[in-house]
Amino acid sequence: MLPSPRNPRDGERFILELDRRLERFDRAILIADWNFQSGRSKVGTAPWQLKRAAFLSDERLLPWVRSARERSWPYPLTRRLELLERILLDTQVEQNPEVVRLRSTLQEKVVAFRPLWKGRRAERAVLYQALEESPKEAERRAAYYALQPLYRPIEESLRELVRLRNDRARALGYPSFAEMRLRFEGVSVRRLEELCDVVADTARPHLRALRDGFRERTGQSGWHPWDSSFARRGRVPLPARLFPQREMFPRIFRAIQKWGFRTDRMRFRVVYHDLPAGGITLAPDPPKDIRILVHRMGGFLPYCILFHEVGHAVHSASIRAPRHLLRWLENIPGVGGCDEGLAGLFEEIPNTAEWLETQPGVGAQRAREHAAAARDSNVLDAAWHASFLRIEQRLYQNPERDPMPEAQRFERRLFGYDDYPTLSFAESFLVESPIYSANYLLAILFGRQLERSMREVCGEPYWPNRKVGPWLTRNWFVHGSLYDWVPHVKEVTGRPFGAEAFRESFAAA
Repeated sequence: MLPSPRNPRDGERFILELDRRLERFDRAILIADWNFQSGRSKVGTAPWQLKRAAFLSDERLLPWVRSARERSWPYPLTRRLELLERILLDTQVEQNPEVVRLRSTLQEKVVAFRPLWKGRRAERAVLYQALEESPKEAERRAAYYALQPLYRPIEESLRELVRLRNDRARALGYPSFAEMRLRFEGVSVRRLEELCDVVADTARPHLRALRDGFRERTGQSGWHPWDSSFARRGRVPLPARLFPQREMFPRIFRAIQKWGFRTDRMRFRVVYHDLPAGGITLAPDPPKDIRILVHRMGGFLPYCILFHEVGHAVHSASIRAPRHLLRWLENIPGVGGCDEGLAGLFEEIPNTAEWLETQPGVGAQRAREHAAAARDSNVLDAAWHASFLRIEQRLYQNPERDPMPEAQRFERRLFGYDDYPTLSFAESFLVESPIYSANYLLAILFGRQLERSMREVCGEPYWPNRKVGPWLTRNWFVHGSLYDWVPHVKEVTGRPFGAEAFRESFAAA
């Protein structure tokens, strides 16, 4: 029986009980996802998601929450109600039984797939390594297309998944599922496209310089997507042997200590296993139970990825907000851009000359050269995300139309690529993390803005700097999901969220 929203005492008890029960489901979903992604179980999250959806399916619950939000409540109950409304809306789409079953079927295919590489089934890590390191164009090209036997056959099923999501979102009053998810983050589809245009304009000269440098170094006249990662890493090569897998976590932990974080209080479970993404961090019970999953490989790029994942883990370990809804980052719609932006700050540490100089075998000169070459890494990453977002956004605007021809034209104009056979539009992120890719572009813009403010307050250098950890914890980590991140940016930095800091950082010289 739902209490009257006009009765504060009964309403408060009801909200806290709902929060407590929701916590059980969310924790179970994250543990099931961890076991599935790390190969410990063949069963994904579908059974728990369906149970969670059934628990939240009372059609009176959303009207009750909306009615309760119109009343005056003590903080942070007002924030819990706001997050509950988002969760109920999102649950009616992404945890709808039809959506869950179709998505889970596709996820099982994605996780179980192993690409054919040089005549044998291999983990996906070998593809990433070939794109980064192989001097043979034919090998890089083969790695670029190696996942197509997975993605081409699931295109129609993915279209159906997009249709289902859109239909459910429209029934709730949104133009599309993409619009619904982005509004939770505090931006609209139109605003996202405006930010993508700023990124493209800012990135274009840097991308041309990357292409020209690649051609000059290799003597190769062609320029294609499978050349991009190799071109970036080839500007100042850092041999993989200098960054062994067995030393990844100890080196990274020592690095974050020099940002002033109390690592003696942090316990992370790290597992190495093949997975569709570069890495995953899940916190079934923050700040105590935090788990990191990354590929079984060493090298500079895997170190960067683990820095990013450790950033997520430090964030979760630093949360001190009360109860489930306020201390959770996963399954809370609208916190992704902030979460990824904060982790991205950690990913910048290995690109500093100061950190590289401390790594055995790198040397001071190579460290300085790499740091200089890596200054545009954010703008290059943002350009890639802007290109990928075009695929996802067009797919949700019209699932019946192949988004790839338009996306390829945009990519060729942006990156300057020569013509090439297009990929499938299907991708693992579109299956399991819909619209989440927008958060990576928002995160880069947020990160540049936050870095500017961080340098103003904490001073130089970027690393090592023991003022950084306490500043990040005080202003961002400790609060969990207590605040919406877009307005909080202005409160912390004094400037509204936007692309100004990004554009100024990478203005062409």
